[in-house]
Amino acid sequence: MTQKIKWLLFHEPAELFIRTARHFEQELNALTDGAYEFEILELADYETKYLNGNPCDPITELKEGRVQMSQIYINNLARANVTNFLALGLPFLFRDHAHAARVFEGEIGAELLENIKERIGIKGLSFTYSGGYKCMAVNRSIKQVSDFAGLKYKVRPNAVSSSIFDALGATPAEKSEIDIADTTLPRYHADAREDQTYAINTGHAMYLTTILTNNEMFNAMSEEHQAAFVKAAKIAASAERTQSVQDANEIATTPTLQRERGINEFITWNESQLEELRARLIPVLNSWKAYFPNDLVNRIQAC
Repeated sequence: MTQKIKWLLFHEPAELFIRTARHFEQELNALTDGAYEFEILELADYETKYLNGNPCDPITELKEGRVQMSQIYINNLARANVTNFLALGLPFLFRDHAHAARVFEGEIGAELLENIKERIGIKGLSFTYSGGYKCMAVNRSIKQVSDFAGLKYKVRPNAVSSSIFDALGATPAEKSEIDIADTTLPRYHADAREDQTYAINTGHAMYLTTILTNNEMFNAMSEEHQAAFVKAAKIAASAERTQSVQDANEIATTPTLQRERGINEFITWNESQLEELRARLIPVLNSWKAYFPNDLVNRIQAC
């Protein structure tokens, strides 16, 4: 008899997350001889089917076991009291994708995933991308770093993101007034406003998510199935990160794909402007180091 698992898709665009859920399901059932049956649900469909149309908090649904798995953006986890995850959004923290993989798949990654359970009682399994490196979505052509001055960004509770925009000279504003947002190329159409048709290839931080499961369900499994969950999550996460990078590279070099996502101009700066961007944002990273315990940021940088 198979065990049923609801996987709640919380973020948009859904297709980026469905493929990860399906891959995990495939890997898990190969390891457990088909022991699990998955129902993969977008948020609106879940609320309609199981909550009489009432809104919900996906993290609460996962913690209390009404859904058994999900993939959550690190900023949502940080807002839910997993404050160490704020570090993962710091500018220029990761040198490249190989560096990020060493962090996620090594001792630091395991420590961060354990921190989810300690802080909110949910089992973290692996780290994924939602497009990888970020770009800036702007409603005008930005040719140099100084052009960010005076642009308006959406007021947000994430102090790290606000620190990044503030360091660029932008100012907080209500959503209806914003000029600039950060996103990635694969999810550009989910985050950018219709007038933000200029994408700037800043690569200043990572857009990260995590695969999560209900802790009580995980603890009730046999050790063999626990190991299968962890292995399947790592395989699916690694494949998803690779695919996200491929997606972003394809969009960056294909104007047709850019236009499909609402990008009219994809702007890549010269090295002098990229150096200026780093000069503006590295102090933001350094200013946050003391906030995180166990020398977390320095250890990530040294990994």
